Amino acid sequence: MSKSFVMKIRTGAGPMKMRLKRALERLGGPYRPLQESASSLKITAQTKETKVRKSTDSWLYYGTEQPSYGTSVREVTIHCLPAGAETPFKFTRDVRKRLEAAGLPTSDRVRAAKGNAALIRRYAVKVFHLRAIEAKPLGSVGQVLPLQGAEPDRDSLLWRRLEQVAVRALYAMNLDLGEVIVSAGEEGKYVIDKVSPLTEDTNERTIELYAREIKESLLELERSSISTSDVLIGMDPEFLLFDRRSGKVIPASRYLQRRGEAGCDVLRYRGRRMFPLAELRPLPGREPREVLTHLLRAFRIASESISDRELIWQAGAMPQRGFPLGGHLHFSGVPLTAGLLRTLDSYLALPLSLLEDGRSSRRRPRYGFLGDFRRQDYGDYSGFEYRTLPSFLVSPLATKGVVALARLILEDADQLEARPLEKDEMFFAFYKNQQEPLRSVLPQLISNITASAHYSQYESYIEPFLKAVSSGRTWDESTDIRRLWKMQNPS
Repeated sequence: MSKSFVMKIRTGAGPMKMRLKRALERLGGPYRPLQESASSLKITAQTKETKVRKSTDSWLYYGTEQPSYGTSVREVTIHCLPAGAETPFKFTRDVRKRLEAAGLPTSDRVRAAKGNAALIRRYAVKVFHLRAIEAKPLGSVGQVLPLQGAEPDRDSLLWRRLEQVAVRALYAMNLDLGEVIVSAGEEGKYVIDKVSPLTEDTNERTIELYAREIKESLLELERSSISTSDVLIGMDPEFLLFDRRSGKVIPASRYLQRRGEAGCDVLRYRGRRMFPLAELRPLPGREPREVLTHLLRAFRIASESISDRELIWQAGAMPQRGFPLGGHLHFSGVPLTAGLLRTLDSYLALPLSLLEDGRSSRRRPRYGFLGDFRRQDYGDYSGFEYRTLPSFLVSPLATKGVVALARLILEDADQLEARPLEKDEMFFAFYKNQQEPLRSVLPQLISNITASAHYSQYESYIEPFLKAVSSGRTWDESTDIRRLWKMQNPS
């Protein structure tokens, strides 16, 4: 079944909606602003019946007015305003606290700190849907510098850092479109000076810029979309080798090569570039069982290569201080959207965090922040890497649950609509590893998961995981993971 996408843009009910609508109409081409009564049109391969979802004046819809017969229509939500906000957005102390919780320093936090002279350049970075689309240098009082070619080269390290910081800032504020003022300095230092969504004062050039990006984004989504059955899931979870005799982490590079299904990964530790982390890189698969089979093969390769049987294999978030571990998932043939990232955060990262022990909060927010991703090219198909999770190799139960839930989310994302992490209480609780507030939303998440269309297909892996999450027990990152994986381990 082919796919068509509709942009569902939250503009608010004010003049901004009409200005953006007119700009989109002027673009012409295959898309146009849709009548709200047809905005949630869904046509299945079996029928021409349509479903209409009730909407409000706060939304603007943009896409193909009459998708072809046999087309599946998916909505891509774009927030021009933070969720729940109808009043003008202000860069308040509460906004700065939210950014700082996500690991993004603001000007208030560093104003009195030493070394501010190193923050020598300021940029107004415009972002649309997880990409920077413009980065203009600013003068000392905020005006755009009238220098030709002053925007950083888009292949430069500076552009990539500005993009990463600005995208993270908007994502943390539940925004998909807006401008971030960033002060940048040497050695990758940066400060967020301001975050601004679209407002009634936004100039016409900026409105037209965003309108073009909306159209281009729809074209890209439809070009990159493939059948869900062809989607591949991969992973590269990490673990540590710990020597109880010396009380030290043993570099994985002593036993493993940098490449291969079982290899070592780089980490900067106390300013030094080292390869202490062991990393499993199994072949990807279409179904969870296939992915797990490939993972067991990578485990066996690692076991054959690591000759010292007295070493403890440790996983989780940070089993040893200073050594954060990740459980990154790779999705090939999956269009990257902010909505999909938020679904992964809500229905995968949040439940998994309830299994983490007290050491896990040390990993965040530098690592494992919400919505952490990297775009990837997987040969014939593009995709992305989801980097928020810790190393789920702690147990087969956790690993099976993560892989199966990830697959379910890809299948049924449009049925998993809860966004508890948009609320400040849940957002801060996630970063501080405060499990009691997070547990309060678990029943709703589980209800949505078990009611989704493909749950029965993956139930054998997901149900034990959800039971463990609901039990109140947490994992122990100090244990040897080989015991639960039934591999050879010290007696």
